[in-house]
Amino acid sequence: MEISAKTLESMRLKWKRAGENPLVLIERRPRESGHRTDPRVIEIMREVVMSHSRGSGVDIQTVWEEVLDVVQDRFKAELEDPQEAQRLLLKRATFYRRMDDTGLAEYLAAPTRRRAQRASKPLPPYRPSHARRPGEVVQIDTSPLKVKALGDDAEVISAELTSAIDVASRSNCAVMVVPVVTGEGSPGKRIGGRATRAYDLVLLLAQCFAPLAWRPHWDPLALAANSALPYEDLRDADERFARAVAARPVIHPRTVIIDQGSPYLSEHFKYVCDMLDITIEYARKDTPTDKPLKERFFRTLGSRFSQHVAGWTGNGFAHRGLGIDKNPLYPINTLQDLAEQWVALEYQQTPHKGLRSPFTPGLILSPNEMYAQLMPMTGYRPRPITAAEARELLIPAWVKISDKGIVIENRTYQSSDRRMRLLIEQRSGINEHNDRFKARYNPYHPEVAYLFDHLYTQEWIEVEFIYRGLLEDDWTQDLWERATAAVVDNGGRKDDQLAITKAMRALRRSLRQGPGKAHKSAPKIPFQGLEVDAEPEPVVDPYAGVSIDVETVTAYPSLPIAGRDIDRPAAPDGADAP
Repeated sequence: MEISAKTLESMRLKWKRAGENPLVLIERRPRESGHRTDPRVIEIMREVVMSHSRGSGVDIQTVWEEVLDVVQDRFKAELEDPQEAQRLLLKRATFYRRMDDTGLAEYLAAPTRRRAQRASKPLPPYRPSHARRPGEVVQIDTSPLKVKALGDDAEVISAELTSAIDVASRSNCAVMVVPVVTGEGSPGKRIGGRATRAYDLVLLLAQCFAPLAWRPHWDPLALAANSALPYEDLRDADERFARAVAARPVIHPRTVIIDQGSPYLSEHFKYVCDMLDITIEYARKDTPTDKPLKERFFRTLGSRFSQHVAGWTGNGFAHRGLGIDKNPLYPINTLQDLAEQWVALEYQQTPHKGLRSPFTPGLILSPNEMYAQLMPMTGYRPRPITAAEARELLIPAWVKISDKGIVIENRTYQSSDRRMRLLIEQRSGINEHNDRFKARYNPYHPEVAYLFDHLYTQEWIEVEFIYRGLLEDDWTQDLWERATAAVVDNGGRKDDQLAITKAMRALRRSLRQGPGKAHKSAPKIPFQGLEVDAEPEPVVDPYAGVSIDVETVTAYPSLPIAGRDIDRPAAPDGADAP
């Protein structure tokens, strides 16, 4: 029986005047922000207001006109019905009231910075990081390493460190150190500048799927066999643990919590996460509590690692030492090696106050010990990255195939493979990319690229840079961009590949001479990221399962050789010579 609160109150008063005193419990329904307005209109109002989040402020009249335009464009068929038109087309007074009820009017009047911050927040509900099994939730973040190092040109540079922390076991799934170089030119067109990029994050994810290799110059205590990890069980489940691996568990991320920096928002990073079945959750801007484990890890990194490394700059400029740039410094590749050794030797084997097991509640565990407690309950299944997936990790490029080859980043690649000759001047059939073919390349090893055959074999074709033979030393995409800038500054063209190749040879030749007197050692190879541990595709025997009857094989025609030219064996005693 549904009646209004006013009717129920009048009935109660009548009963009371009649000598009755009934007890009536009235529970009013919560007042909805949209009242009786169609929810579709409320959603369009939010959509239009959010479109002005990062732009200059507009008045509410402009928003009302834009909302009417969107409604008329989106619901053309519904507006033909008079009743639907009355529900969807709000009057101005009703629209103003709904803007106040939903809080959109207050949001529209806020300063631009506040509107931009609110627009950057992910969709609610917000929840703290909580996980019960390894890899369920992994937090990834990037922070300055606060250590000076030597770059590819033996100059002093800064460095950034990106790592992935497993919430359940506090284990460091992967760590990557990259150089930070301030380029020349405007912020949008800087040449020679670099920092952590989307491909660096992809390499970080790839390291989460493979054991960390142990190096001979590391401490033996950094071996997995000498740690608290369940090494015997891991070796039985994954044959890769039979090799010398470091004391760091292999944890496959299922969900990653990341910030909203430009490398994390790239389409390539999202594509790789989707390929590896990884769900992305974005943290709110200027909200470090959304990734508390990462913030605490960076403090631990500074106190237990960075300040013990040559080139430590302190926690701020006011605390920076004197003459750091003139002291001996490590190359950027050595910093990567030191960081990985520290993770396996100290971080993974140091007790963490936040790690307790229900089986031993009074015992403080290390990340490796916590992983050993969780693995029997959750299990371990090896998930190596295949060779085909390793190709998909590379940076994509959509190219046209001509008789000269393909062009990627102003470099021409060719191949003598017959399959590529069949694809010349062909169309891939992919309309969204203008019938171009998919190619992949590694910016740290750009001497080769890979072209995908969409038409015939559905396989990758390896192609080489046409001037690869002129480059004896290792080179990267960053070195190519520097050489291109040098050629353009000297009056050359940016598409003159031969001139750029010669400029790269000159740069590498100057680096072989070593640094000045201020630096006693220089890196021998440029920074080339991390290697992807990919499992090769199984080799298929084309004759497997095929039985051959020797009697049915046709003999090959005899060669035209005279009988006297054939060396015949000597006849036995008493026998006639043939």
